[in-house]
Amino acid sequence: MARYTGVLTSGAALANDTGFAWWQGSATSGGLLRRVIVGVRNTTAATAVSDFQCRLGIARCTNAGTTPGGAVTLNPNMTRFGTARTTLSTTFATPPTLQTPDQIQIPFNAKSGVDIPAEFLEEFEVAKLTTDGFAFLNRSGLMPAAHVFDLFMEIEE
Repeated sequence: MARYTGVLTSGAALANDTGFAWWQGSATSGGLLRRVIVGVRNTTAATAVSDFQCRLGIARCTNAGTTPGGAVTLNPNMTRFGTARTTLSTTFATPPTLQTPDQIQIPFNAKSGVDIPAEFLEEFEVAKLTTDGFAFLNRSGLMPAAHVFDLFMEIEE
């Protein structure tokens, strides 16, 4: 199985329950979510991160949504692997519908961060379908001005 990584930054001052990343299967490939590293930073270089409690929600998608945008390149961990066949997007005209409750919610403090190694969790599978995937959402309440989520994910196809 090939491994790929994706790195992205959310928009600033994200509203509560707002998605900022969607990892979706394709007609030719699905995969497993193997790692999530997330933190919060202040986009103003000289300003410290505010101290508040964060929560990242990861919810399963049940349709493809319309007009995905902000494509993020999923980079292979080893050069012998080809281009990733699943997609990672940061915007949609109409986002995919989400299952409730979230598959998982990850609480952490904004002045720290969190690393979730999901290596042995087979539940985080995306099927070989354009309608299946995961959305990454702010479940923290309104983020302070100039604060963003930085997300790193590793997937296996």
